[in-house]
Formats: sequence, structure tokens, C-alpha cells
Amino acid sequence: MKKIDIHAHITNRPVEGIIYPNASLNVLQEEMEKYNIEKTVLLATYFPHRGTGITNFRLLDWINEDGWQEFSLFGSLDFEKYFYQGYNELEELAERGKIGGIKIYTSYQHIDLQGENFSQVRKLAGKHNLPLMFHMGYTHTGIKNKPFIAEKVTPSDIEFVAEYGQKIIMCHLAKPFTEELIQVVKRNETIYADMSGLIDSYRDKHELPQAVKLVEKVLGECGPDKLLFGTDFPVQTHKDSVYMIKSAMKDYSYEDKQKVYYDNAKGIILDNKREMISPPQYYYNGRASCYELDDDYDDLCEDD
Repeated sequence: MKKIDIHAHITNRPVEGIIYPNASLNVLQEEMEKYNIEKTVLLATYFPHRGTGITNFRLLDWINEDGWQEFSLFGSLDFEKYFYQGYNELEELAERGKIGGIKIYTSYQHIDLQGENFSQVRKLAGKHNLPLMFHMGYTHTGIKNKPFIAEKVTPSDIEFVAEYGQKIIMCHLAKPFTEELIQVVKRNETIYADMSGLIDSYRDKHELPQAVKLVEKVLGECGPDKLLFGTDFPVQTHKDSVYMIKSAMKDYSYEDKQKVYYDNAKGIILDNKREMISPPQYYYNGRASCYELDDDYDDLCEDD
């Protein structure tokens, strides 16, 4: 069954504590082939609290080299220190048709959601029919015992954006605010949830059954029309992500599964009729580690 991964990251730097040998495009592309991922949305990253990230044009350069069609870019920006530089980049990329959406790192950055800067970004997205994606839930980074790098932002804080008719993606089922997410999604036709990054596949394998239950709950309350398949590569593996959907949707129809895996995301990132980004093709000869969970784990992870 073909799929769109709505949420992934890459870097050329070494990354410790992940299942994969690295988080490069070639490793990601191999996983995409293995699990029939037709397109992956790659997210630019801006983490001002530690001065790191993958900027818009750097990511564009990595994935636009040889004219391939497997990737779409969601741009982003630093609201705290370099807002106008970031906004101008997004404006240029949107005008050129080089981004498929905009990712906002709420709870990682101090962002005044009622302020002029956020309003500018929202209007830019609306002008170019670009979805807005928001980090929801706890932040995962190098600051210990601090669930939010910046302010706590929950689904209700973002709900007002839907009044403008824009499509919104709330990431990670807003864990641990999933109950609130469910109510917000049910109230708003243009708000969707992705199930990326529910677990850290390297450290938190034991949480996989709980993640399946969370996906089941959102599906049961909101229906398959409002859920998006995502991995948060390299944190959550494709294997675990597919397992979550296949386990949670074992009693659903093929058509409903196709909505979650593909159709919902296609309607969001392709309806804007923007030119999609094209990356180079690479091949990686290694494989991510395999691991045992239960008797049907590997069967459920196989592609349909």
C-alpha cells in the first residue's frame, strides 16, 4: 500500500542514540523503498535554544540536486532571533513554489501566537495555500527535566488558526495532550493530526503497545479522515510506524487505511498545486536493526 510520510528529518552529521546508522538521505530513501513510501515531507529545523538546526536553503540544496520527486520541503524559521531573515526566506521559497508547507516549532521557541510576527507567517501560508504544521506535546532535546523548552502550547492554543480556513497539522498526536487534541480535531474540519514520533524507537521500545492504543483512540474518536501517517525519522522507525497503523487499523477497510497512509496527506500537500521538490537518489547497503516484540510484529510490519 503506497504511503506518504508527513514528518521526517535528515542531517549529514553523526547522530547518537538512533536505530539507523545515520540520518542521511540515502538511509531514509532505502527505508522509503522498503515500506512503499511514495513521498516524504522533510522539515527544516530551527532550535535557537541550542543554536542548531537544518535551515531552509541548506535542506533545499540537499534534496533538490538531481531532480527526483520523492521529497517535499516544509520550511521553517527562528521566531526568536532571526525572524525577518526567516520570513523573507519563506516568502521567497513560497513564491518559487519550493515549499509544500510551513513547520512552526511551538514549545521549542518562544512564539507570541497573538502577535504580528506569527500573523505574518499565517497570512503567508494562507496566500500560498500552504498547510501550517505545529509541534505539539513535550519537547525532546538536550535539556533534562524540562518538558517544554519554551512555553507549553496545547491544541486549544492553536485552534483559532482554523478560523482562517487554513489546513493545520498537529504533530505527535499532541502527546500527552491527546484528549484535548481529539476534541479540537473533531470541532474543526481543517485540523489534522499526525502520529509521528510517538516513541523513541531506540530507547522506548516498551512504549510501542501504548502508542498503538493512542492511535486506536484517535481513530475511534476522529475517524480515519483526520489522521496522517508519519515517522519522525530518525527517531521513530518506519517499521514501528507501520506496525502502529496496521495494529490499530486491523479491523478497518482498505479504503480507510489508504486515507491514513496516503490520501489525507496528498490532499493537504498536493492540493496547493505547488512544484514538488526533487532530491538525488542514493542507496545504502545496510539495514536498520531488527528486534523482537511479539509473535506478529514482523508480519504486521510487512507492507501490504
